[in-house]
Amino acid sequence: MYNVARNNFYENGKNSTIMTPEPVSQFLFDLVKNKIDRNGVIFDPCVGQGSLLKPFVADGFETIGIDIEPQGFPNTIKRNFIAVNKGDYQRPSLVIVNPPFNIDEKTKFLISEKYGGRPLLPEIWLQKIIELWGKELPIILFAPYGLRLNQTVHSKRWRNFSEGTYPEITTIISLPKDIYSNVLFHSEVLMFNIPELKGHYFFDG
Repeated sequence: MYNVARNNFYENGKNSTIMTPEPVSQFLFDLVKNKIDRNGVIFDPCVGQGSLLKPFVADGFETIGIDIEPQGFPNTIKRNFIAVNKGDYQRPSLVIVNPPFNIDEKTKFLISEKYGGRPLLPEIWLQKIIELWGKELPIILFAPYGLRLNQTVHSKRWRNFSEGTYPEITTIISLPKDIYSNVLFHSEVLMFNIPELKGHYFFDG
């Protein structure tokens, strides 16, 4: 079972750069390529080496990738996504993101100052996306099970999902926990505002 305490980025450091396997990226692309506006931009706020964007680039989509440190994706914009302001980038057709597994001290301070508590990193990235472009935007978000499960009825996260503060989850993609190289991590992919797909898929490679 995913253990929130064990994966608390405030207390338990881990490698922040865990690359998304290219077969997963291709699987996601094949699902959504005909469901989103080809005239818009595909935006990855933690682009890393660019695995999530590569299928879109190959198919002629316009893309933007930002990262706190360039890690190999061409034309990466060196930027801390948490410090991005509304209006800095046009509203994209899709945000696709596998948030970091850990963060640097400056980002940790920004999160603590703005969001308080000890939230899960994918939730912060989701909140930031909503803050910048609203909750109607198509979003693909990698997240631990704990983002949507194991909540109490009074938890803020539960209310944000159940009362509509967060956008509707239209598809869940289950991933095996050994999908990442050298890491065992219970995670899934959540799709928001892409209603034409099935509600659930298993990725089996």
